[in-house]
Amino acid sequence: MIGRVLFWWAFNTVVLGVAVLLVGSVTVSGVAGLALAGLVLGLLNAFVKPILNILGAPFHVITLGLSLFVVNVVIIALTGFLVDAFDLGGFVSTLKVTVIVWAASLVLHLVLRKS
Repeated sequence: MIGRVLFWWAFNTVVLGVAVLLVGSVTVSGVAGLALAGLVLGLLNAFVKPILNILGAPFHVITLGLSLFVVNVVIIALTGFLVDAFDLGGFVSTLKVTVIVWAASLVLHLVLRKS
């Protein structure tokens, strides 16, 4: 359990670091700020995202799952709001970071599923 939490924390931190490098308007104040953003993202994914998914279930059905992307954008935006050291720089940057985090998570889930 602890190992899994630490793994996802490290994964979130690395992916957010990659997003900072790829999206020019996203900034972070040091490695500690990046690690804190990774931790907050993991906690939001574990505790807030399931609640948003349950509340948004009717919208997920109506939009054929496209509203799940909105939930992911909200989680990334909340991470930027809660962590002062992690600045998303605007709505379009938040969308770009969401796509990067989603793509990396998708690849990792596919790799873990095969092993």
